[in-house]
Amino acid sequence: MCEICEAMKNMKLHPDTLAIHAGHQPAEHLGAIKPPIHATSTFVFPSAEHGAAHMEAAYGVEGVEAPDSGYIYSRLGNPTRNAAEVRLAALDGAEVSGFFSSGMAAISTAILAWSGPERPVWYAPPLYGGTTHFLNEVLPTKGTQVETLDVKSGDLLSALDATRLETDLLPGIIYLETPANPTMQVHRISAVSDWAQMHSTPDHRILVFVDNTYLGPLMQRPLEAGADLVLYSATKYIGGHSDIIAGAASGPADVMEAVIGFRHFLGGMADPWTSWLLARSMETLPIRIERQQLTAARVLDFLRAHPAVGTVRSAHAEDLSPDAAQIMAEQTSGAGSMLAFEIDGGRPAAFKVLNALNLFSLAVSLGSTESLAEHPASMTHAGVPADQKADHGINEGLIRLSIGLEHPDDLIADLTTALAALGEASKAQVDLAVAEFNRV
Repeated sequence: MCEICEAMKNMKLHPDTLAIHAGHQPAEHLGAIKPPIHATSTFVFPSAEHGAAHMEAAYGVEGVEAPDSGYIYSRLGNPTRNAAEVRLAALDGAEVSGFFSSGMAAISTAILAWSGPERPVWYAPPLYGGTTHFLNEVLPTKGTQVETLDVKSGDLLSALDATRLETDLLPGIIYLETPANPTMQVHRISAVSDWAQMHSTPDHRILVFVDNTYLGPLMQRPLEAGADLVLYSATKYIGGHSDIIAGAASGPADVMEAVIGFRHFLGGMADPWTSWLLARSMETLPIRIERQQLTAARVLDFLRAHPAVGTVRSAHAEDLSPDAAQIMAEQTSGAGSMLAFEIDGGRPAAFKVLNALNLFSLAVSLGSTESLAEHPASMTHAGVPADQKADHGINEGLIRLSIGLEHPDDLIADLTTALAALGEASKAQVDLAVAEFNRV
């Protein structure tokens, strides 16, 4: 890690400052104020001895130590990617971070690195649909046992204890998303981490993996709550401009060593251009998420008051149970800008609303500068088993929104027009609701 990065650690700088300065020292790059893009596949060795030491260390030849500096090949390491990874590690409070070619590359690589026939994966649904498919359909074909924790009651610890009594093997990984996609179910990370430590043995370490995509590294820091690995689709808030595909993992050095080792040989690393864009985007992450959260709060107020809208879901306290709100208060510094709401009429009604939107783009993904809308049951979670969707309220009338950087009044006007397309509430009712909202 660069000297300035170590100095920043000692200075205890705020995340807003780390997001701009961590990972790059202009003096090391001819005074360039921004990190250069190292668009190269391979690197020249200063000597044959230096190259041999690098390569033998990379392949684990016994007794060989890697040189202190230098790169070999961009699959194994690249200065631009390293700069972005140091920056993310600073934001996550991690020893090591790694960027991947996609969120699923990060998730699948990390799970493969730490699971196996003697290391089952237990997960708390609902998860992102791609993760659910990987766990249920792919991982078991490789000999890994996968258990779905019964968290319908919201009591994850009881679900862990119940599964422990029903299975022969302790988990190698406990995997969760909090807040969950798209239902906003919240889990207390510290409680799960305590359970994992209590049941770990010297020969069997139970790791807690947390998908932190919905809040990102500034609003929630799972490692500080005891998690062993935090995962992201970095396409979302970290990238935040809908112009890259990337994933990320952060954690302590011993956990990340295995993950990065698997990345070397599976080849799912982020390329230099993507890495440069990630470093660039992290500089504005603090102000983007602050603005998006404020706008989301305004949109939520509108939706809660609208006569055509049923249940509203978000990680904001108003939409959570008292216990979930307390968990959010304990382990986060914000509620984010993701929300979902239900309407009567199932899929036809949901599609009618979605097709009537203009400013909201009808697209999957989230956390970008533009606002997005989608239908989880048939889009992001189309591959999730029907019983799991039913258990967790991913019904046909559910619409998910990702709030961007547009003016809140414009987004509310767009939703007003789209909801009016339902024809279920009279124009007078809608006008009254909108007028009341604007008055408040």
